[in-house]
Amino acid sequence: MTLITRADITGLILAGGQSRRFNYSDKGLIEFKQKPMIAHVIERIAPQVDSLTISCNTNINQYQALGDAYSASLLRGAKWGKCLADSLNSKLKGPLAGIDRHLEDINTPYCFICSCDMPLIPTDIVFMLTDAMTHTAQQACHIVDSQGRHQLALLVQTMAGRTALAKLTQLNSEKNSNASERSKHSIKHWLRQMQSLGVALKGSTEQITSINTPEQLSYMELFNV
Repeated sequence: MTLITRADITGLILAGGQSRRFNYSDKGLIEFKQKPMIAHVIERIAPQVDSLTISCNTNINQYQALGDAYSASLLRGAKWGKCLADSLNSKLKGPLAGIDRHLEDINTPYCFICSCDMPLIPTDIVFMLTDAMTHTAQQACHIVDSQGRHQLALLVQTMAGRTALAKLTQLNSEKNSNASERSKHSIKHWLRQMQSLGVALKGSTEQITSINTPEQLSYMELFNV
């Protein structure tokens, strides 16, 4: 059994989506309880990881300022929380494009990945997934809710994640040559390229709910988790 410590983990917050249902506003910067949504995620995730990266394709300076502000409160250098755009050369789409861009630069054995629109994400979620991975020898562990649905909150072995992305890229390339088959660009398909375990969340599902609409935002602000 290999012990996984905080020093072994880089955090990656994905904030590169288009937010169609928010009228294409930058969702991570939308206010939730008087702070940008991603600020809540940073505050909850940062104490559980050794360093932090934000994947964003717009408003990079604003995201960097948020990362720097939290870094300063920890008395760490600005490099602790860096913000980078997705690679234009990635053959993957959606969240996988951001993961593909950043996973290649991560130098810790593990990476915790979550989205910027989960402001109530548990303050012990990384430890929860670390414990599961330690005792099951999986290459990835991801959170599922009471109905088994997966939300974007997962811990992955960095090298295994890179290999799985390469496999999925090759798989999609083969499918593109066959017009009758659809390409696969989801987190679910990426996890299928690895030994992956779904870990049931204890507590309310609101903790791992991704906020996708203004109506859902108003509803979620009623909760204190």
